[in-house]
Amino acid sequence: MFVSAAATAAVLDWGEMIRAVRAAYAVPHTPQTSVRAVARGDGTSIRGLVSAPPGSRCMGAKVFGVARARQVTYLLPLFDQETAELVAIVDALHITALRTAATSAVAVDRLADRRPATLGVLGSGAEAQAHVREIAAVRTLRGVRLFSPNPANRERTARELERELRVPCAAAARPADAVAGADIVVAAARSRDETPILDGEWLAPGVLLVSVGSTVPEQRELDVRSIEVCDLIVCDSVHEVANETGDFLAARAAGVAFADKLASLNDLVAHKLDARVAAARQPMYKSVGAAVQDVVIGEMAYRAAVERGLAAEIDARLEIKQL
Repeated sequence: MFVSAAATAAVLDWGEMIRAVRAAYAVPHTPQTSVRAVARGDGTSIRGLVSAPPGSRCMGAKVFGVARARQVTYLLPLFDQETAELVAIVDALHITALRTAATSAVAVDRLADRRPATLGVLGSGAEAQAHVREIAAVRTLRGVRLFSPNPANRERTARELERELRVPCAAAARPADAVAGADIVVAAARSRDETPILDGEWLAPGVLLVSVGSTVPEQRELDVRSIEVCDLIVCDSVHEVANETGDFLAARAAGVAFADKLASLNDLVAHKLDARVAAARQPMYKSVGAAVQDVVIGEMAYRAAVERGLAAEIDARLEIKQL
C-alpha cells in the first residue's frame, strides 16, 4: 500500500502520536535499535535512518535526499518484522516534523514543571509549529512568543497558532525577546550561515531547553554557553548528540565537559532518571531524530490510512518539498 503525504497529515493525531512514541521508548533499546548513515555529494546529500523497533510489527528505513535545487523527498518503506514482507511505502514528507515534536512532547512531559507554562519558540516553520501543537497537548500554555527572522512568517504563524490553540501567541522581534520570561524554550531553526541562534546567557535558571535543529556536524543552533549552563541533557541518541552534532562538537572543542550531563530518553521514560530530573537546575532535551520515531509514526499513519480508505495500491510518486 502507498500512503501519500496528504494522507499522513489527515490521519495522524497529536495525542496518539505522543502515546505511541512514549510506548516505544518505554521498552529497552540497544545501540542497534536505530542507526543512521549520511552520504554527501557535490551539493547533495542522502540520509538513511533505519530501525527495528522492539514490540512493533514493522521495521523500516526513512531515506531522504537533498538535491542541488534545494529540494528534498522523503521515502519510508515498512517491512513486516515477522515475514520481511514490504507492507507499505509511505511518503514521509510530514512525518519528520510530527515525530520530532511528538518525541519532544514525551520528554517535556517528564522534564517540565506541571504548572501552566509560557513557551518561547525560535523558528516558524513546520518543526516549530508542530512543537507548539505537541507541547500544548501535554502542558497548559499561558502564552507563546515566537521569533523568526522573517517578520511576515512570524506574524502569520503567531496568528494561526493563536486562532487554532486559543492561546495568546505573539511574534517576537528578536530571538532574545522570545526567550525572555519563558518556562520552556524550543530551538527549531538554524541560521543560513549556521551561526548559533540561541545565546545561553538568555536562559533563566529553571528554564527547560528543547533543541532539535542541529543534527549533523556542519549544523549549528546552540552556542557553547547553552551547553555549558545545562546540567542535565537528555538525548534521543546519546552517541549521535555527543559526536555527530555541530553544537556539541563545538562545545567539546571549546573545552566544555558534558559527558556526565548526558542521559538517554529511553532511561527518562523508564523513570531511571527521576532523581536527576528532580535535582536538575537547567535541563535540556536534545534531539537528532531517531529512526524508531519514524517507523512507529509511519506504521501508525499506514494503519490509520488503510482504515479510513486513504491508502492506495502502489502509486509511488513522491511529493516534492521545496526548500
